[in-house]
Amino acid sequence: MRRIALCLLWLGCGGMSGPEQLSVGGTYDTAVSLLPGNNCSSPQVQNNPTTVTQSPGATSLSLTHAGVTYAGTVDMSGAFSVPATPVSNGAYQISIAGQFNATGFTATVHVAQQAPACQYDVGWVGSKQGPPNTYPGYP
Repeated sequence: MRRIALCLLWLGCGGMSGPEQLSVGGTYDTAVSLLPGNNCSSPQVQNNPTTVTQSPGATSLSLTHAGVTYAGTVDMSGAFSVPATPVSNGAYQISIAGQFNATGFTATVHVAQQAPACQYDVGWVGSKQGPPNTYPGYP
């Protein structure tokens, strides 16, 4: 009887942990680079921090980069996406597809400019400040 009580006490105090929850929220130092294949006249890109807001276990998230917030989703493998989002009063449509890892993320940001009409892709490499990301699908 005493062993059972000690075992229950141990379990109640966090002696065993459950499965990891998806957790990718935080601030990322983000290096930005223009990718080949654009058809816009000299688009300008610059490094900016990216803040990811995501409640542990949730599959919805928001990314804030250069003062713009984008709503998207993340799956249990850490893959994330943001659908085309109008920015600067509709002057641009921006979509994002990427992958989180334990210490950051990589992403391709597609920018469709309205006038003059053109498009380009930007690479983001984010390095997380603080504790590592966790998610069930991480190898």
